[in-house]
This record gives sequence, structure tokens and C-alpha cells, in this order.
Amino acid sequence: MSQVFKSFMGVFFILLVLFLGTGIVSAQIDVSHALDYKSDLVAELENSNYSAQVINGCIAQAAEQGYGISIKTFTEGGGTKVYTTPSASDTTDVVMAEVVLTYPYRIGFLNSVTEHQVRGYAR
Repeated sequence: MSQVFKSFMGVFFILLVLFLGTGIVSAQIDVSHALDYKSDLVAELENSNYSAQVINGCIAQAAEQGYGISIKTFTEGGGTKVYTTPSASDTTDVVMAEVVLTYPYRIGFLNSVTEHQVRGYAR
């Protein structure tokens, strides 16, 4: 009888480790996608010379992808402006931008969802 109990406990712990491992690997894949997406946003902002249309497009596209985004622009005179909705209008004197991408970190087996952020700078 004790062998049956030990066998079921062994199977239980193997399945527990399997499901937790799968959830953690899946969450890390989501993190990798968010990091790649942030890098693409930074490159797009740099290549467009901080165009208002590109800023608005990046914000709209991030919302479609399920990410939260905040773009803080810095001007030559030391002024800053933060965009969280597609409302950029005049960005002619912008010299740098800070991109903050918020993404969900999900481990499905534990039903755990937390918000994480990744930050990048377009210069």
C-alpha cells in the first residue's frame, strides 16, 4: 500500500514541476517578445527623428498588441512632454525620448498576472 502512495506522490510532484516549468518558460517568452518590441519602438523613433505621426502610431500599435506605453520626449530647451495616448502634435525640437513599455507577466498554472515594465531611450 505504501508503494501506491509513493508512486502517486511521485507522479504528482513530476506533474507539478512540469506545469510550473511550462508556465515559467511561457512567461519568459512573453518577456522576450516585450523586450524585442521595445527595441523596435526605440529604433523606429530614432529613424523617424521623433516624428509626431510615428509617436502616435507607436502608441496605437502598442495598445493593439496589449502593451501599455509611455513616451517621454525631451527638447533642446530642457522641456519634457509625456505621451500615453496618440496625441503628439509638434515634435520638431525633440532630441531624445524615453520609452516605457508595460507588459503582463503571466504564469498560467498559478493564475498569476503581474505588470512589469521595460525602459529604453531613443537618442
